[in-house]
Amino acid sequence: MPKRAAELLVQSLVAAGVKHLFTLSGNQILPVYDATIGREIQLVHTRHEAAAVHMADGWGRLTETPGVALVTAGPGHCNSLSALYVALMAESPVVLLSGHCPRTEIGRGAFQEIEQVATALPVTKAAWMVSHPDNLGKDITTALSLTQVGRPGPVHLSLPADVLEATVSASSESPNTSALERSEHPRIEGGNTPHFSTSGRNSLITKALNLLSEAKRPLILAGPAMARALRWEEVERLSERTGIPALPMESPRGVNDPWLHRATNSLAVTDVVLLVGKKLDFSLRFAESPFSKDTRFIQIDADEKQLREHQRVVLAIPDDPSRVVRDMVVAAKEWRWPGSSWRTEVETARNTVPLEWDQLRHSDQPPLHPLRVCEALQKFFDQGGIFISDGGEFGQWAQAGLQAQIRLINGPAGAIGSAFPMALAAKLAYPQRQVFVILGDGTFGYHALEFDTAVRYELPVIAIVGNDARWNAEYQLQIQNYGAERTVGCELLLSRYDKVVEALGGHGEFVQRAHELTPALERAVASELPACLNVTIEGVQAPTFPRK
Repeated sequence: MPKRAAELLVQSLVAAGVKHLFTLSGNQILPVYDATIGREIQLVHTRHEAAAVHMADGWGRLTETPGVALVTAGPGHCNSLSALYVALMAESPVVLLSGHCPRTEIGRGAFQEIEQVATALPVTKAAWMVSHPDNLGKDITTALSLTQVGRPGPVHLSLPADVLEATVSASSESPNTSALERSEHPRIEGGNTPHFSTSGRNSLITKALNLLSEAKRPLILAGPAMARALRWEEVERLSERTGIPALPMESPRGVNDPWLHRATNSLAVTDVVLLVGKKLDFSLRFAESPFSKDTRFIQIDADEKQLREHQRVVLAIPDDPSRVVRDMVVAAKEWRWPGSSWRTEVETARNTVPLEWDQLRHSDQPPLHPLRVCEALQKFFDQGGIFISDGGEFGQWAQAGLQAQIRLINGPAGAIGSAFPMALAAKLAYPQRQVFVILGDGTFGYHALEFDTAVRYELPVIAIVGNDARWNAEYQLQIQNYGAERTVGCELLLSRYDKVVEALGGHGEFVQRAHELTPALERAVASELPACLNVTIEGVQAPTFPRK
């Protein structure tokens, strides 16, 4: 029986192990919806296209396998672009499939026609339009692979409606020329990892280890992808083998990431920094303060564009960071690493918080301090709960005040609104674990209706909304830059977000007093429903750790 290209697409996804399509329906992608019927793949139907991409992003980061989003053409595609940027900056393996007007109507003012590939290029590793029905299977395979080659990141395919409906030839299921070799691919970022001879790679590793072994206070800083899961384990093995402390750098606040606690002071005194898949960008102040003028950098990056000449970079290794780190672990056995208290100093600083935090964690004074909320939550993370967070000041307090084995934040993009959709993906990936989302009241508004998605798919995620009736991050910046008398455009209502969730079929609680926190959390867990704890909090500035 003849097969449509849409069926080939779904077949290719299933063969690659993709289990979920995070999606929102629309005219041009209905053939794909039809092709999923009876196949081992689930449509997770969201309320906004950006949420679909955020869910794919969360899946990609947590499982290290590509998350796949499917949206319709034109406005649907455009709605997804900001979420693609979040995934790009977080180095997350995501494939965005967007419907597109028919090929025969391109350039004639077709319904929802825009240059989708051009719009996606700045926020992806690669983007192209599928040109022929028979190419669709290999295009999908190539896109999935590209998300994980070199620096992980998102890839986009535009799917013309007439391509999806067309019949494919019998030979289309056979492997053939990779889509990477075709000229219609306008750009591929970080996808072509240089291939060195064994002697060439070993020579660069030897130079790097020499520099590190001679340093008094060396430091490893890992980029977003290298700070996750198996890649972070490789970094930790290198740290253990050499005695060099390692820190992840995945926050938009960079060197001021509150999660670093007092370890931020280590940046000012380190003499050699090994950047493992970490861009020398705004988050590191472009190698300026807080780093000393004498600090030298070694940079390992699969994307040669990131290895541009910089006077502070004394050695650049254009190769896959994960592979180089594994080789460094093996090679480091041959070095004598001087015993030093430096690693212990950095790790102790990372675990040290101000003495006054203990009082704030146990204060019953309303409105509640964010650390008082953290105190009530910590036991759930000690029991294996998953921590998801974004947002401004409340999110930063949570990231600084909570510890969890599995932790996911918005990432270097600095965008807010992704946390709740990502939490739904976390619940799909880890159905036996409790998933908690910590977000501000401003952030809640971005994807509040995804509680409807959570209810429909029976995903009992628990959101803790820190409600200070304000866009507090912007409010604090205005105070710092212009003075308290010139704050503007920051006020919100003390809205009953818990009632919104109840109206959508979830569990809601309004918490104003400290003694209400723990019982409310326990009732939320026991409800086995998507839940929202709307907690009135003190609108305080995010924690800072002054440098010595």
